[in-house]
Amino acid sequence: MVRTRFAPSPTGFLHLGNARTAIFSYLFARHHGGKFILRVEDTDRERSRLEYEEEILKDLRWLGIEWDEFYRQSDRFEIYRSYVEKLLQEGHAYPCFCTQEELQREREEAQKRGVAYRYSGRCRALSPQEARKMMEGGKSYTVRFKVPDGRNVVFEDLVKGYISINVDDFGDFVIVRSDGSPTYNFVVVIDDALMEISHVVRGEDHIPNTPKQILIYEALGFEVPKFAHLPVILGEDRSKLSKRHGGVSVKAYREEGYVSEALFNYLCLLGWSAPDDPDREIFSKEELIELFELKDVNSSPAVFNRDKLRWMSGVYIREVLPLEEVASRVLPFLKDAGYDVGDTEYLKRVLEHTRDSFDTFSEAVDRLRPFFVDEFEIPQELMGLLEDMRSLEVLNLFLEKLKESKPSSVEEVKRLARTIQKELKVKPKEVWHTLRIALTGALEGVGIDILIALLPQESIEFRIKRVLDRVS
Repeated sequence: MVRTRFAPSPTGFLHLGNARTAIFSYLFARHHGGKFILRVEDTDRERSRLEYEEEILKDLRWLGIEWDEFYRQSDRFEIYRSYVEKLLQEGHAYPCFCTQEELQREREEAQKRGVAYRYSGRCRALSPQEARKMMEGGKSYTVRFKVPDGRNVVFEDLVKGYISINVDDFGDFVIVRSDGSPTYNFVVVIDDALMEISHVVRGEDHIPNTPKQILIYEALGFEVPKFAHLPVILGEDRSKLSKRHGGVSVKAYREEGYVSEALFNYLCLLGWSAPDDPDREIFSKEELIELFELKDVNSSPAVFNRDKLRWMSGVYIREVLPLEEVASRVLPFLKDAGYDVGDTEYLKRVLEHTRDSFDTFSEAVDRLRPFFVDEFEIPQELMGLLEDMRSLEVLNLFLEKLKESKPSSVEEVKRLARTIQKELKVKPKEVWHTLRIALTGALEGVGIDILIALLPQESIEFRIKRVLDRVS
């Protein structure tokens, strides 16, 4: 059975690149009817934070990624210790008593010689008796994995092809820190093996770790999984995606009101396309599960385009999500803005006419303000514009006509505007500009005919009378 995993470290918010890794891993498992495991890698005691873990889980749920099993590495330390003992007893690892100062001198010597640093292996030669004596004396130590000399580790990457790395590039590496906590390269092997992970999907920055992990798999007699290393995501300037390109965390886009399905969809297209329809862009999660295969992932870096994501979010709001769903998702943003949105039927009528005017739910707050806020400031320059026009006559006649029959459709509003225009012998813009300024406090925004057709009559009267009082 295919078993994949996503293993975030709770040392920060969920990065878009890591979110794409989670999505690809999830889709591959679901496509093959397998299991998707979530494992929090919190062995870094200094940097791991519970609040980051909670935000990561919230982001994954928001994206629609559900997991079949959940683990936390900090709950598994006893398991790791038993395998450390096994490696020590079988001669695949040894205690290293070198101090930070000694290791720093080694690094400086390597730098002077112009060669890449690798540990000298000086503690390799210690006998068990010597090591035990130093431990009993209270000397601090790490545990290093004994790397066989001169070997090339070769593995087939499902995205990058065959990769060969010589072990002399890195030498004996630490698997347990001096504080007793295990390192990433060690615990990831134990966890992936015990959790029976068949395919490890992760970023290409982990390629240098892979030969180290393969050596540990072999030393412990575990089956080596298949690896798929995903290319990096770049910003539009072709540098690695970072904060200077804007929001790079899923949390930022969640809080900005992007549609979660749109972000899921868009991240899939960063390095993958449907083999039979490479130009297609909009997919449901179910369609992606049906189509996704790791063999179709491009090995070249993908470029993140924020404007394209924003467009896609708008497509979901306008064309994909049912009206009821748009109303449900925009509601918290409107409530946070202080709008009175108790009448959900009114909200749905408003959205039916306006959801093509915003791309995110946070944008809807400003766009929909005229439908919910009666009290607003009208800039002095617009008040001056009203005074230059025949606004008093337009507004008084409009109120008079409004009491006769409240227009309830865009066409009825347009007919009413034409009637006022003819009776007062004014230009169309004098009618529309006057009404827009009086009802919204601006010269641009939502269609004023739509606003008048939907706005409660008491709100229209309140806003117009307020302007009449000021102009007169």
